[in-house]
Amino acid sequence: MAADPKIAPESSHFVSAASLRVRLDWFNKLRWGAAVGVLVATLLGERLLAQSLPLRSLLMAGSVLVFMNLGYVLRNLRLPPTDIVAELRLVKLQMLGDLLVLTILLNLTGGVENPLLYIYVVHVILASLLFKGKEIYQIAWLAIGLFTAEVMGEYLGWLPHHHLLSASDLTHQLPFIVLTLASFWLVLLFCAYMGASIMKHNRAIKDELVDRQAELIAADRSKMDFFRFVTHEIKSPVNTAQSAVETALEVGGASLDEGVQDMLSRAVRRLEQATDIVKDLADLTRGGGGLKQENLSDVDLGRLAAFLLDRQKDVADRTGQNLELETPQKPVIMHTNQAMLEKILDNLVSNAVRYNREGGRVLVQVRRSSDRVCIVVGDEGIGIAPEDRERIFEEFYRSTAAQRKSTLGTGLGLAIVRRFMQELGGHLDLDSEPGRGATFTVEFPLTAGRNGAVASTGGKGHDG
Repeated sequence: MAADPKIAPESSHFVSAASLRVRLDWFNKLRWGAAVGVLVATLLGERLLAQSLPLRSLLMAGSVLVFMNLGYVLRNLRLPPTDIVAELRLVKLQMLGDLLVLTILLNLTGGVENPLLYIYVVHVILASLLFKGKEIYQIAWLAIGLFTAEVMGEYLGWLPHHHLLSASDLTHQLPFIVLTLASFWLVLLFCAYMGASIMKHNRAIKDELVDRQAELIAADRSKMDFFRFVTHEIKSPVNTAQSAVETALEVGGASLDEGVQDMLSRAVRRLEQATDIVKDLADLTRGGGGLKQENLSDVDLGRLAAFLLDRQKDVADRTGQNLELETPQKPVIMHTNQAMLEKILDNLVSNAVRYNREGGRVLVQVRRSSDRVCIVVGDEGIGIAPEDRERIFEEFYRSTAAQRKSTLGTGLGLAIVRRFMQELGGHLDLDSEPGRGATFTVEFPLTAGRNGAVASTGGKGHDG
């Protein structure tokens, strides 16, 4: 059972303040490239094209684009993305400014003669990524209106025209201008339609996925509540039944029939297993408090590992296993939730002993790097088949090989390990081959809460 998942409010909508800010930051990076492109093209235009251009005006337009973008970037650094209305207003203001600057640049570089007039299409595509519905068409019509006004303004003599030497006289004739504007309108409106349609479909898919994720989270919480209820309700009768059977064995003693004694002994073992399941369910549903400050303390990993190995010594001795511990000379201290860390390591060590071969070795190693600690638990036991490696962290799952090896085990041990690893920000790697044992490697930040929570379960190992 995974840690309680939540859908962040900002991710439950296709367009939200946070998602818009991410796309705005990407948009700003594109604008830096555009500004540099304008300045470079302006400086090289006269040399490469032998074209006389209004250099000062072009540099001013490029500089305006740079300062506009700088203002957007500084604003985004200072203000968190909390208001969707403000973010939408800003991105529309950005697009208006970009389209105005683009129109001025086209006017200074030939207008309808400039083949770069279709850069307007880029803004329509960007609008489809940022907006929805009529807002996309608003950007398209704004671009159409600005460029049409620029072209007709030049044709009617209201705006100065900077003729490109490579252009023919045909570009000054009304039929050519009308045909160019018509194709321009058609391309922009078609792009707006396609962008709006595709993004509408994507938004529908996103909404469906969010709804299904919410349903899965609700189902997971219901399962958690059910486990918690079962744990509470079954704990008392199981303990009572176990005490009653153990008392019957003690009081009756040798007077009981041998078959009755055997049956009662088996009942005690089964009740002990039920008690273990209740305890594991309690751990799985209650958790260990995570990284709350009041639950954190300094833990000597070497001492903890030695304690857990010593607790398994009687079981290991019955099958001739060798329990070994390797630690650095200097104590390795980790600031974390001790109860959760102890549960993780206890499950790994007990699994290693339970599924080891007779006379095999269980090796626990404690290592430290500059800011992380690593604990390795390895055995020489049954290992795990490839087809079972993805399922060993499921609740109550035990592989066929594990069931043949031992009737004990609740199938919850590694589910608890995975959940607690996630809460403590740890990383888990497993390596195993059938018949050649398994090695579990857990890695944590020295101080709880650093480097985020990372839990990898796509490996190999035993089942709990």
